[in-house]
Amino acid sequence: MTAALAGRGLHHAYGPTKVLHGVDLEVQPGEVVALMGPSGSGKSTLLHLLGGLLRPDAGTVEIGGRRIDDLSDRRRSQVRLAKLGFVFQFGDLVPELTVVENVELPLRLTGTGRRTARREALALLELLGVADEADRRLSEVSGGQQQRAAVARALVHTPDVVLADEPTGSLDTMTGELVLEALVGISRERGTAVLLVTHDLRVASYASRDVELRDGVVAHQVGVR
Repeated sequence: MTAALAGRGLHHAYGPTKVLHGVDLEVQPGEVVALMGPSGSGKSTLLHLLGGLLRPDAGTVEIGGRRIDDLSDRRRSQVRLAKLGFVFQFGDLVPELTVVENVELPLRLTGTGRRTARREALALLELLGVADEADRRLSEVSGGQQQRAAVARALVHTPDVVLADEPTGSLDTMTGELVLEALVGISRERGTAVLLVTHDLRVASYASRDVELRDGVVAHQVGVR
């Protein structure tokens, strides 16, 4: 089976500071992997490399068997928009847009018509329990509702891979569990690969495999649950 996401021999440094030292990581379609490790271990850098937000100093990144690290910035942006979904700790939604407009955004950027985009966005917001807030501005909804909208935005265009960086880090326990259950449940139904960056064992318990990064290398892996 071709991996949905694969990083091979990844090295990266910021100036003289080496952060990653030959990391190998694969995530299969429908698999949820927790990437763990202490602060400074290179988790976020690895996520940014795998998501095409950074280029590795050495090594390769593939999405669905297709190499992306050697593409131009424009082409990598197109791949991110078509193939990847991102969820960050604070959602990173656009404050000037309503909840549903934020969720529609990936579809609208890829040329989907307004009616279709709205229908798909509302369907996901319904699944995530925030459809009643669809037409509200972000300042009018809670942090948990915003994060569920961020999950909807990451999933609305049916990406091959979702990359989530501490997606529940700013939420209380109960709300965080609702967000994780939605993200993992919908992704598994659709066969979407998910890479969860976290330091929280509770979050990692939703994954089928744990990968620990320490000092820029994979220290060990545990799975499958």
